[in-house]
Amino acid sequence: MVRPPSQPVLFVDRCAWSRKLGAALDAHGIPYVPHDQLFRQDTTDEEWLTAVKNNGWLILTRDQRIRYRINEHRALIDAKLLMFVLSQGGLTAEETGRIVCMAYPQIVRIWQSVTPPALFSITRAGTVNPRALTT
Repeated sequence: MVRPPSQPVLFVDRCAWSRKLGAALDAHGIPYVPHDQLFRQDTTDEEWLTAVKNNGWLILTRDQRIRYRINEHRALIDAKLLMFVLSQGGLTAEETGRIVCMAYPQIVRIWQSVTPPALFSITRAGTVNPRALTT
């Protein structure tokens, strides 16, 4: 029997990634995979969404429009992913790191209780809220 990991891995989309975010995640022991570790910068969202589906990773992005683009929306649903979107624009890398680390315990609880596909926003205060994801 394969046991699930004790902590979910965050797949950090290219638009959310920074070395400072990586340093914050490392400091808090939060496992992650940055987009550029596996994909070229010009890889389409639809392509990487489909490619990561079997890894069990949670998606972290700044792309608030992904749920409105038909092909990306369909890829998110078909891949049955849990996606977390930073809802506040204009955050510094340090703020992003602090917010994601603050929100991570809520992210873990969601990971343990929600059946994907599902979409959540992460606010500046580090609160995680469900977002509509029509199927």
